[in-house]
Amino acid sequence: MKFLSKTYDNWSPERIGRHLLYWSGWLIFYALVNGNSYDNGNYGVWAVFELCVLPIKLFLTYFIIYYLVPLYAAKKQYTQLTVIAIAMIIAGGLLFRTLDYYFVSRHLISSDIFLEKVENEHFWSFTIAYKVLDLLFVVTLVGVIKFVQQQFKYERRTKALMTEKLETELKFLKHQLQPHFLFNTLNNLYGLVLTKDDKASEVVLKFSQIMNYMLYESNDRLIPLKKELNNLSNFVALEKLRHGDELEVQYSVHGNVNGKQIPPFILFSFVENAFKHGPGDNFEKSWIKIGIDAQKDKLLFKCENSVPKENDKKVINPRVNSGIGLSNVSKRLELIYGPRYHLKLNGGETYSVELQLAI
Repeated sequence: MKFLSKTYDNWSPERIGRHLLYWSGWLIFYALVNGNSYDNGNYGVWAVFELCVLPIKLFLTYFIIYYLVPLYAAKKQYTQLTVIAIAMIIAGGLLFRTLDYYFVSRHLISSDIFLEKVENEHFWSFTIAYKVLDLLFVVTLVGVIKFVQQQFKYERRTKALMTEKLETELKFLKHQLQPHFLFNTLNNLYGLVLTKDDKASEVVLKFSQIMNYMLYESNDRLIPLKKELNNLSNFVALEKLRHGDELEVQYSVHGNVNGKQIPPFILFSFVENAFKHGPGDNFEKSWIKIGIDAQKDKLLFKCENSVPKENDKKVINPRVNSGIGLSNVSKRLELIYGPRYHLKLNGGETYSVELQLAI
């Protein structure tokens, strides 16, 4: 399959060599088949005959594949393409048969039996159909090869576009996260510095680690799960410092996270959203629960938070009221995992996110 996946933008020596090998194979095949069938093993004569009719096959094949197909397929005019291609193949079959009758049978083939068959009226119609099928098969085979190559090329281009889109989505997501996160953290740090709180140094350390992750460690499509969780842990610690004991936060990680990978900011976005929308003005009943379970081939993540009473009526459709960042994450999950993930958002008296990923 490797040779099918390779496409060319120009006629390189390798590409020309492949085409010569392909047509040489057909020449040898027909020389052997016809030599055994009609001329008692006189393969050289039939090799010459194949060389005589080869221009017909070459013209039809390359004209259809490199001119008609791009011309009509781009406009999705498949009916016109099929009709014109079949008409050309039938015309080629008639020309093929005429060359066979006036040149091969009288100048190349020495068999009286073959000459007698050529003069037979029924043999004429039979061989015309045979030549048409011959051309149809040769052209179709090349067309299938070309189609498969184009599919590989299309898939590579699609993957490249998806990768580019994912990178754009990630950059957009990071830009969404940073402004209010930076503002909240710096504001919190400012308050700690003013009160000469010993926690200020801890905030600076964790904040620098998060910024290092955002700027340098989260630029790949997939990163080690351990890094994402370390960043998540730092973020949770900063938020707990900011909210203090008034907000109850439970954070737990189970299973072996080593050697597993995940897209950056996937889990972070859900947790960040919980801290952004969960706590209300009254922290008495505010809480956030975060649970992560890394199993052998899948990751289970759940983030649940209380909903402020003033927002109870707003949380009807969690997909709409969960922030811009979550819709961005959903798109990235779809692009990266396709059907290999399950995301469930629940709204009501509490808000929860349940995510299952293949890892």
